[in-house]
Amino acid sequence: MILKQLKRAILLLAPLFFISCEKPTDDLGFEQIIGGVVEADSMHLNLVTWTAPVDSIIVALDYNSQLSLGGYNPLRLLGRTESNLFGSEEAYLHTQVIPDELDLDFGQNPIVDSVYFYLRITDSYGDTSQAMNLVIHELEEEFSQDSIYYSSYSPALGAEIGRLDGYMPRAFTNTRFEGEIAPPVIAIPMDINFFQTAFADIADGSADEFSSFGDFLDYFYGLRVAAETGKAILDLNLASNYTGLRVYYHNDDDTTFAEFNIDQDKSLKPINFSTFEQFYSGSPLENMAQDSLNGEAQTYIQSMGGVCTALKFDPAKVENLIQQGFIINSAAVEVYTVPNTGEPVAPSSNMEIRILDGKSLGDRIIDFQSESGGGALSRGVLRNNKYVMDLRRHLFEVLNCGENPTLALVPRTRTTAANRTVLRGGEGLMEKATVIVYYTKP
Repeated sequence: MILKQLKRAILLLAPLFFISCEKPTDDLGFEQIIGGVVEADSMHLNLVTWTAPVDSIIVALDYNSQLSLGGYNPLRLLGRTESNLFGSEEAYLHTQVIPDELDLDFGQNPIVDSVYFYLRITDSYGDTSQAMNLVIHELEEEFSQDSIYYSSYSPALGAEIGRLDGYMPRAFTNTRFEGEIAPPVIAIPMDINFFQTAFADIADGSADEFSSFGDFLDYFYGLRVAAETGKAILDLNLASNYTGLRVYYHNDDDTTFAEFNIDQDKSLKPINFSTFEQFYSGSPLENMAQDSLNGEAQTYIQSMGGVCTALKFDPAKVENLIQQGFIINSAAVEVYTVPNTGEPVAPSSNMEIRILDGKSLGDRIIDFQSESGGGALSRGVLRNNKYVMDLRRHLFEVLNCGENPTLALVPRTRTTAANRTVLRGGEGLMEKATVIVYYTKP
């Protein structure tokens, strides 16, 4: 229907619900109109969407804040992938390890026989037919408990102390651990001489370096695990009983092993996180020359940072909506995925909307702060899949405050998933990115 121009602006109706832009929007009361005859309808507002770079994302909070959330997420990523649309991306594992017991004693005349760093695999993304070369370096700088860590973090590295070449990723094939059948586990051989000198020759039951977890972390900062080759990213479970560092040795009396782990049940929690790098050479994103004024027909999103889909209400449409004086009952974004992209990595299962502040992700919009906001991927016929997200409260803030910030459509899970998503933008020929607004005439 043709919308009639009303003399009353929505700003005049706003005092029924708001006193100012700072007024909470928890109880808008838009779902019902009490008394009188009302006329309700809907309209579709096209969105301006484009692909925007994201400098870095938070991968770990400061130590105390992380503990208040239950500790460090045991699910981490490792590996690299390649894509015609997204270029290449890499995921590194950074972690501390702590001894299973304090005052470790390797006994009389200890000789290290072998050392392995075990990693439990739970899933994989990408091409698992390509071999991976995995390498481990000692960290040369310690983690700070007061620091927030971002995906761009790149610590100083010490010597290479572990390597596994030609590993074929098999996330669902059982392996053997200590001679018995076990779930999928990577066993990375470590440098025997390093652990002989740094561990076995020092830990005599009274060494200061092994007297407490904190003293040990001051002595051995941790590890970085990277994939030099390959085209897959692996999901790791650091809390698994099959994850950890084992130093196998014998002495004058026994043959045994010393264990170092990343468990969460100690008085001191090991810091761990994954970091990410993206390289767009040869891909459509190489120059990031996106039309933020008119929008793009196709936009891109990466879970591990890199790029997001920026979206903004058309300023002219917003101004026109303000002049109408309608009461907004609901508003939702509908964004469709692009089928048959040839990507080996699935699109994200859930999205959320945040403020985009330059190249940084800001707070969630108000609809995602107090409510779920939607955002789950909805499967349609013939792969006509879409995301639907509520932004009723955000739209009302825009209409009443006159501020129309740029928003970012990003995955809800960004640090423990390697999903990549291609979307139909606001300038596409079919199923354009749209805001559907349901309103009532006062």
